[in-house]
Amino acid sequence: MSNTRHQNGGLKKRCACPRREWYRCPHAWFAQVSHLGRVYRVSLSRFAEAHGEAIPATKAEAKNLLTRIRVEIQTGKFPILRPVVQSVMTGLTFGDLCDRYLVEYVGKISTDHGTRWSEQHLRPRTAEQAEHHLNIIRQVAVPAAHGQTIRLESKPIADLSTVDVRTVQSVRRPKGAVGCNRTMARLRHLCNWAVGEGMIDRSPFQRNGVTLVKLDTHAETERTRRLEGDEERRLLQHASPHLRALIVAALSTGCRRGELLSLQWKQLRRNDKGDVEYLVLPATKTKTHQNRVIPVSSDVRAVLEMRRTDPKGNPCPPDAFVFGNEVGERIESVKTAWRNTCRRTGISDLHFHDLRREFACRLLESKADLHDVREFLGHANVTTTSRYLRSTPVRLVEALERMGASAKRSEEATDQPARTTTIVATPTR
Repeated sequence: MSNTRHQNGGLKKRCACPRREWYRCPHAWFAQVSHLGRVYRVSLSRFAEAHGEAIPATKAEAKNLLTRIRVEIQTGKFPILRPVVQSVMTGLTFGDLCDRYLVEYVGKISTDHGTRWSEQHLRPRTAEQAEHHLNIIRQVAVPAAHGQTIRLESKPIADLSTVDVRTVQSVRRPKGAVGCNRTMARLRHLCNWAVGEGMIDRSPFQRNGVTLVKLDTHAETERTRRLEGDEERRLLQHASPHLRALIVAALSTGCRRGELLSLQWKQLRRNDKGDVEYLVLPATKTKTHQNRVIPVSSDVRAVLEMRRTDPKGNPCPPDAFVFGNEVGERIESVKTAWRNTCRRTGISDLHFHDLRREFACRLLESKADLHDVREFLGHANVTTTSRYLRSTPVRLVEALERMGASAKRSEEATDQPARTTTIVATPTR
């Protein structure tokens, strides 16, 4: 699950602060530069002190130093720190590597009451999926000496090879191409993390910049399902009151299912008249870990008004969940209710998440700007929004109609006879 957008151009910090806070947290900057097969790991603080310069505080200052370091390395004028080839940590097995990854990156915290997640890099649900994928990978039997096999978790990380990675891929592929991709993506991220931490000297997925093990990108097909005909009316007619309220909210806000189920009354902002104007989603409840403010339509406002009191007629407390049960307790999942509703209405191949796409497409078809759609959906960048929506058939039809209307106006302007100007001579007295 590596993402070049998050590699920071070779810059990093070794603190517990989230990556999005690095630009302002006070901890030291470090750099990693690869040149001619060798890896240089440099403390920018030491580099600056050796040159009698100020220690870089901002990311811009760190980038400037990193540029100078790259030039010195390429020209052979880098006397401050010698090239350091990353040393492999001997004695650690692949299972030990997985355990450290779960604690140090995924954020696993084991307590007497169970397991919880720090949410520093991954949301709890994603963290649980990461642990699940790693548990599967650890149990795969990979080739060993003398024609024997060994569980991957027992193999020393110094001996981790491309053959082991391909073995995992071949074992998981029959279980499904998409599931295999997700498992391999987690293994790839684990290996890249281990390289960055100095536990292994290279990733078994690559050698000399050449990718040796690729994911099946054709398996990850994009969904384009939208509501058709009277499907919205049928859903609302046959859904339970709780699910009906969620459907209305999803079609009117574009929020994810988890964001709606975690919404609390204290996250609603009202105007002077007491009407709800905005939903305020804190960073801890959004996928991109960024605050999001979403305006409320009249349809959602009516749904919220119906759910604002408990069975006794008392207003729900601030910590109660808006789309919880009758007493405001959180409902974790609506999968069964959604599946049963779709079965009763005869609607097939429709996911609850498709309602989010339906909202976004309707917003785009109403001539909204693509950046506004991005703000509603809470995507990190507009490229994701473009890939998420593509061009909808309705917009294509409208574009074709506009082109036809424009051509017709051009023809009419060409066929219109030229106006003649008559000059009347006035006799001179």
